[in-house]
Amino acid sequence: MPWTHETPTRVRFKTLLAEGYSVKGAARKLKIPRSSAQYFINKPDRLAKPPGALPKVSDEQIQEIIKWFTGSYERRTLSLRQIREQFHLDCADITLLRAFQRHGYHYHVPDCKPFISKANRLKRWSFAIANWDRTQEYWRRGRFTDETIARTNILRRRKVLRKRGERRRLDCIQFTFHSGHKSVMAWAAIGYGFKSKIYFCSYEGEGKGFTQRKYADQILRGPLKEIFEQPGDFFCVEDNSKVHGKVNTPQNHGLCNAVRLECHIYSIDWPPCSPDLNPIENIWKVLKQKLRNRNPHGGWALEDLKNAILDIWENEISIDTINRFVDSIPRRLEKVRLRKGGPLGW
Repeated sequence: MPWTHETPTRVRFKTLLAEGYSVKGAARKLKIPRSSAQYFINKPDRLAKPPGALPKVSDEQIQEIIKWFTGSYERRTLSLRQIREQFHLDCADITLLRAFQRHGYHYHVPDCKPFISKANRLKRWSFAIANWDRTQEYWRRGRFTDETIARTNILRRRKVLRKRGERRRLDCIQFTFHSGHKSVMAWAAIGYGFKSKIYFCSYEGEGKGFTQRKYADQILRGPLKEIFEQPGDFFCVEDNSKVHGKVNTPQNHGLCNAVRLECHIYSIDWPPCSPDLNPIENIWKVLKQKLRNRNPHGGWALEDLKNAILDIWENEISIDTINRFVDSIPRRLEKVRLRKGGPLGW
């Protein structure tokens, strides 16, 4: 039986009949032919649209798949094709994706580290309250420094299959390990109208990895000292990484802070877990995106990776781009203040 649509006229006609109108009276009031009125009476109503074909991927199958990948980061990052092959599903990728969407699951780029703790949110909020009214001219005096790590097999970010509210689950967070044999650590400083040379840090020497002593010898007594020997009223921005040694402890004996005094490096206090406030993080993101666009088949050789980083830094990172990010700091602080220390989208 064909589907009969309940038109507004048909509904009004039935309402008039229910109120006591005759068929002729209801037709006259609605100004419709008596033939149409008779059709409304004789045509039986269909209360529901006939069901279509059953879904190729049932809710029970989706629940089974969700139970299978919950708790495993590697399984959450599998492609739709790999999931279909694992469960022998005879359907297209888009069909499986829509089945996941019925249950609220979508592919998202994972966070690379855990969320901001309450204590660190409070520190970020306090910093934003203390500095939100500083002008662009103040932040233009800054020299924003940091390190970044680039891998020889740099790839585009993987995506995880998760639903709303699972962003902070440990199996939805991407934890990374960087080996000195397959990656390079680079350091640089930027400021308004300023871009330093890029330096590659060495892991060689006493201690495992890049230690505070290596940071003091290679960076503080090296390029950062040269920057602060130039004329000008500058301040330095360093994050609170343990490598930077900004907090004196019985273990480090105030090594890095002593070198800062020795080299006349004025480093301001910076809130923890705040890469979204430091504009050099945006520059590193631009640099890594350009590296991904150049990524050769099979990955980089270590020396080729260094040469590519040098070339991008010298020729493709413009001063205008740096200036734009530096001048955005007051807006970032205002957002952190309004969000009570919460993270930003920068």
